[in-house]
Amino acid sequence: MLVLAGKNNIAVNALNYVIDNYVGALSVVCNQTDDGNHGWQKSLKKTALEKGVTEITLEDAYEKATVFISLEYDKIVRPENFKKAQAYNIHFSLLPKYKGVYTSIWPLLNDESVSGVTLHKIDSGIDTGPIIDQCEIEIYESDRARDLYSKYLATSFELFRSKFDEMVTGKLCAKPQSKKFSTYHSKKSIDFSRLKIDLNQTAYGVVRQVYALSFREYQLPIIMGERIVEVEILDARSIRSAGSLINKGNDFFDLTTIDFNVRLYIDRIDRIDQFSSCTVRQAEDLLKGLCGVHDRDENGWSPIIIAAYHGNYEVVKYLLKKGANVNDSNKNGTTVLMYAKDFCVKAKNRDLYDFLIERGADMTLKDFAGKKLLDYLSESEKIFLGLH
Repeated sequence: MLVLAGKNNIAVNALNYVIDNYVGALSVVCNQTDDGNHGWQKSLKKTALEKGVTEITLEDAYEKATVFISLEYDKIVRPENFKKAQAYNIHFSLLPKYKGVYTSIWPLLNDESVSGVTLHKIDSGIDTGPIIDQCEIEIYESDRARDLYSKYLATSFELFRSKFDEMVTGKLCAKPQSKKFSTYHSKKSIDFSRLKIDLNQTAYGVVRQVYALSFREYQLPIIMGERIVEVEILDARSIRSAGSLINKGNDFFDLTTIDFNVRLYIDRIDRIDQFSSCTVRQAEDLLKGLCGVHDRDENGWSPIIIAAYHGNYEVVKYLLKKGANVNDSNKNGTTVLMYAKDFCVKAKNRDLYDFLIERGADMTLKDFAGKKLLDYLSESEKIFLGLH
C-alpha cells in the first residue's frame, strides 16, 4: 500500500497525481490540524474523501504501508516501526541546512540567496536521513516568508513528480548528509506570541526581519502597535537612538535605526480591490500597503487577479514587471488567464488575453474543480479567442 501523509496543497497535489498515475492500494494519513475543510490551502482529508481514498492512522501505516511519503506531516515518523515500507520525506530546505521548522523564515533572516527542497529517506533523526535529490530555489531580495513558502510548494511538487516512480519501485540512490553547514531550528526558536522587531539594527536588518515574518495567513510584524507590510530605507542617516519616531503619516511612520532612517508602511489590505481601476502611479502606492506583489485577500485574490478580472491592462503589465506571477490563482485555483478571459469576452477585446499568452500564461492549468480554461468556454468564445 502507498501511503501519503501530510497536509496542504503539496499533499493534495501529490494525491491527485498519484490517483492519475498509480495503480494499487492507496491511503492517506492526515495531520491532526486538518479539520476536513478547505481554507487558504486545500484539505487533504476533504480531498481524499471526495476522491474515495481511505484515511488511516500512522499506526495503520506502520502495519500496511509498502511506500510511505511524508509531505508536511506533523508527527515524528519512526522508520523502525514499519513492517516493510520504504519511508521518504520532502523537506523545505537544502539539507543539511535548516533542519526542523520555520524554513520560510530563517533563510530570510539570514539573508540567504538560495534555498530549496530536499527528498530524503526518513531515519530516526529530525530531517537527518540520506539525501535522494534536491532542487534549488533562488531567493529574491523582495521575497517574504509567504513568497518563499509558495516557491517551496511549487518546487516540491515537481520534485515529487520527477521521483515518484523511483520511490514506488525503491530504485533510488541516496547519500548521507554532510556533517558541514548543518543547522536546526525547533518550534521554540521563534515565539510567535511575542513577536518583536529588533530596531537596534541596521536599516537593512530591519527590512530582513519584516520580510521574514510577513506571512499574512499566520502573522504580520507589529511595530508601535501597527501591522507593518513594507519597509523603505530612506537616504537620511539616523542621528537619534535606534527606534526613535521622527515622522508619522496616515499610512506610514519613520523610525531611526543604527544607520539609516526607515519608512514603515502600515497594512492596507482593505484597499486591494482598488487595483480594479487604479492607474499605474496609484498601483505603486497601493503596493506599499501590501506584503509585496503576491499578497492576497481572504479569497486569495492578488493584485494581478483583480486587475485582470477588471481588464486593467496597464496595471497588469506593471504588476508583471514588478514580479507578479502570470499564472497566479486564487484559493479555488482560478487563474489570471481565466479571469482575463471573462473580461475580454465581455468587452469583445482580446488584447489582454493575447498579452498574457505572450507572457507565458498557461491555458492548460486546471483549477481545483479539475477544469481548464477551455472547459469554461462556449464554442463562440473559443472562436473569438482563436482556440477553434
